[in-house]
Amino acid sequence: MPEDTALGPLDFIVLEFPEGAATAPVAAALGAVLDRGIVRLFDIAAARKDADGTVSRVDLAEGAPGLSAFAGFAGAQSGLFDESDLDQAGEVLEPGMVGLIVAFENTWAGGFVSAAHAAGGRVVASERIPAQTLLDALDALDLAEAEA
Repeated sequence: MPEDTALGPLDFIVLEFPEGAATAPVAAALGAVLDRGIVRLFDIAAARKDADGTVSRVDLAEGAPGLSAFAGFAGAQSGLFDESDLDQAGEVLEPGMVGLIVAFENTWAGGFVSAAHAAGGRVVASERIPAQTLLDALDALDLAEAEA
């Protein structure tokens, strides 16, 4: 990637599924945002957390139970996620579940960041706000307005 290319914000998510879940619609949704250029996939990995808490890597190419719909993304694995990343993802997984770890760039923001750079600006902070945090804040505002 050229040095003058501005990246959009980079994120990762960990999705948890029961083994054997019907994840084809989830894989299709990921494919759709990739096809539309909204995000760029940097890495994807999978892990399983056994009932005893042991976390192990799952090979997407083998069509893991609960993640078989993601087998087509196995070629996108870049190796960015190492064993410590899988262990960290495993900390948030419930026992008996499989997890999908996805690192992606929000490409929609690349032009915005490039324009800021051209104007002498730079990104000095970035943080992801979980959707539930925003929903809770909006609920609190609604409650405060109702009480006023």
